[in-house]
Amino acid sequence: MPINATIPYPEPPLVGGAFALRPFREDDFGAALALGQDASTARWVQELPADNGPGVVEFFEECRREDSLLHLVIADRVRDEYLGETMLVLTEHRVGEVGCCVVQAARGSGIATEALRLVTDWSFETLGLGRVHVFVASENVPALRLARSAGFRREGTLRSYWEIDGSRLDAVVLSRLPEDPV
Repeated sequence: MPINATIPYPEPPLVGGAFALRPFREDDFGAALALGQDASTARWVQELPADNGPGVVEFFEECRREDSLLHLVIADRVRDEYLGETMLVLTEHRVGEVGCCVVQAARGSGIATEALRLVTDWSFETLGLGRVHVFVASENVPALRLARSAGFRREGTLRSYWEIDGSRLDAVVLSRLPEDPV
């Protein structure tokens, strides 16, 4: 993919057993805000980039056009309701960084694992990335389990990598390469 090209939306859209990945819409704002305020995930989920649905849509679209971020909603295949989000950040050297989070009702169903695998596989096949990695706080056990179940291999720990709520936290680095078995 050429530098400074728009990241394409997956075409056809990426679809899992119970969900489809689609762009963030204005009406997703309330559910996304609630996910960010969920006590079990609030520490790990970044704040929304705007204080309203249109602003969030505009931000994510601008990032996609600038070739820096593809943000997708994990939506129920039947009801099209917001179940969570996954994202792919493009960095230098044809490397991507992924993240994923789902609402409480969708946890434990395998949706997050499947979504993370789909986005990662798509990034290898369509964008030609040579590596995709994820950084997870060492104490975020559910996210570490998610990354491993999506085929990511632990590489090491970046000591005192993040500052969250005034505390320094270690980040575990996990990665997948195109040739890695899942």
